[in-house]
Order: sequence, then structure tokens, then C-alpha cells
Amino acid sequence: MSGTGRRGDGATGGGTATRGRSDAETRGEDTPGKPFEFPNIIEPPPVELKAPVDWSVIFGRSAPLLIEIGCGGGRTVIGLSIKHPELNCIGCERAGEYYRLLRQRATKRALPNLKVTRTDAAVLLEKFLPDACVREYHIYFPDPWPKKKHHKRRLLTDAFCAQLRRTLEPAGTLYFATDHKEYFDEVLPRLEKVFSIEPLAGPWPDAPEGRTNFEVKYIKQGRPIWRLIAKQK
Repeated sequence: MSGTGRRGDGATGGGTATRGRSDAETRGEDTPGKPFEFPNIIEPPPVELKAPVDWSVIFGRSAPLLIEIGCGGGRTVIGLSIKHPELNCIGCERAGEYYRLLRQRATKRALPNLKVTRTDAAVLLEKFLPDACVREYHIYFPDPWPKKKHHKRRLLTDAFCAQLRRTLEPAGTLYFATDHKEYFDEVLPRLEKVFSIEPLAGPWPDAPEGRTNFEVKYIKQGRPIWRLIAKQK
């Protein structure tokens, strides 16, 4: 099972392990020989996702989707939902501690165009998204799984990139950033197979101080960040 993100938002969620589950399961991690299965729920209010999904029913209106994968506590996806009221926005976060905070914030904000889910990102794309339905994808600082034996857990596989391409609108855009150079070097040619790529030499033009908490922190520290914008060929 692929990881959806570790540092997209950087907010911290307290919380203790759910009774009857291990700490790893509560955080949303795979345990040896027992992958953690996520309920395919989107909220608020909680609705079980069943293919094929009619997103106009989920949101109460028809509109293109904006999806942030690995959104942490929700800083970025909430900001994007406010900035783009014309889009139906989804925050996808796997880690249990972050997801609880994300759900709390989404519920408190009660933005009509924002839903959140703990569904595995690969499952969300493959099973629940029709062709050409997403206007924007945002993927910031996904877990690079730096140990070689863990590389198979990385999010942006060839199959996942193909699903990004299938679900992105003809004029849609994918935004990606990482602070891990080796991961960027692996992802770049993979994305180039399916998208036209524009690497960015500096910060995002609309957010020079950073789009996520970790990006803001890394910029202040002078830490290198690799960014790109991908569009359909």
C-alpha cells in the first residue's frame, strides 16, 4: 500500500491509539503481514464511497475537483477551498493523527466545497474517480521512503502516474514538491512519460513564502526544495 504523505501540512495532532488497534494502525501504517485497510468514507457528513461515485451528489452540485493528496492537518487544502469556491475540493490524508485534526478542522469550517477522506490515494483514483474529472492535483512532500527496501511504498509509481493522467482534465494541472532530491530525480522521468513538465527554479509565484507549513519552514532554513508543474500533453 502506498503512502499518501507525511509532511504536506506539518500540523501536529495529539491523540492516542484507538482501543484495540496498534499505534501503527492508528497512524495508518502497514504492519508486517497485515496491511491496514482504510474505510472508504468521505466527510463531513460521513458517506461511504461506492463505485461509480456521483460527485455531484456528494457535494450537492456539479463542479470540477481539486484534490490534495497527503494534506496533513489541512492548512493547504482549506486555503485552496476558500480560494477556489468554484471547485469541489478533497483532502486525502492517510495518517490517523493528522486525519483526526483534518476532520476536526473541516467540520469546524463547514465549507460547502470541502470534503476529506482517509481512503488510500491509489484506491481513490483507481476506483472512485472518473476520467478527466480533476482540475487540480496538489502533492506536497510525500514520504520519500529513503531506505531502498522501502522504495516500493513510494506514492508516485508508474501505475499511479497513469491514474493521475487519466483523471486530470485536458487543461488540468498537477503541482508537486519535495525536499528529497533522489525522490525528485525518480519522479521526474516518470511524470514526463505522461505529462508536459515545467520544473520551477524557485518558490511558487502565488506563494513565495511556501504553500505548506513545512515548505515555509524549509524556505526559512534555506533548505533546497524541488518543485514542478505538470499538464496534459
